[in-house]
Amino acid sequence: MWDERKSAVIGRSGKLRRMSGAMLALAVSLALAGCAGGLGSVNVGATRDLPVDRQLALSSINAFRAQNGLPTLRFNAVLDQVAERQARAMAARGDLSHSVDGTLPDRVRAYGYDVYAAAENIGWNYRSVPAVMDGWKNSSGHRKNLLNPRVREIGFAAAAGPNGEPYWALILGAHE
Repeated sequence: MWDERKSAVIGRSGKLRRMSGAMLALAVSLALAGCAGGLGSVNVGATRDLPVDRQLALSSINAFRAQNGLPTLRFNAVLDQVAERQARAMAARGDLSHSVDGTLPDRVRAYGYDVYAAAENIGWNYRSVPAVMDGWKNSSGHRKNLLNPRVREIGFAAAAGPNGEPYWALILGAHE
């Protein structure tokens, strides 16, 4: 026999259980969001910048663009900072990821770059500028970024984390 008092108690209990589940889901989501990283959330203190031949990188990119009928690019100090931060964040986490330290548009804007267009190439464990450039030129997605007709400037950096492995970041952009 069905007892309506039980039904009411079960109904309230079920509702409370759903509310508790929702609160738990929210707590877990917030905790995971912290682990996934957000803008500036990665401690890069244990990383170091790697010396790179920036002029070789720029001339390689510009020669590649010229072969494809595109204008040359120039360095931008702000995009250099964004690239350095991205390379160091990836090295700190040991994670080759475009979002390890926030989304590209958020990262670029956080440094005061009024972004019109932006693209990013990242790499791991390449041992030289020519090696990373060749890797990007021979990868369809990276190649597309190198040949993006909307970008005008770049930032370029490499960093190593505690394990010594190099992480590379190239930020391509155009501002408004």
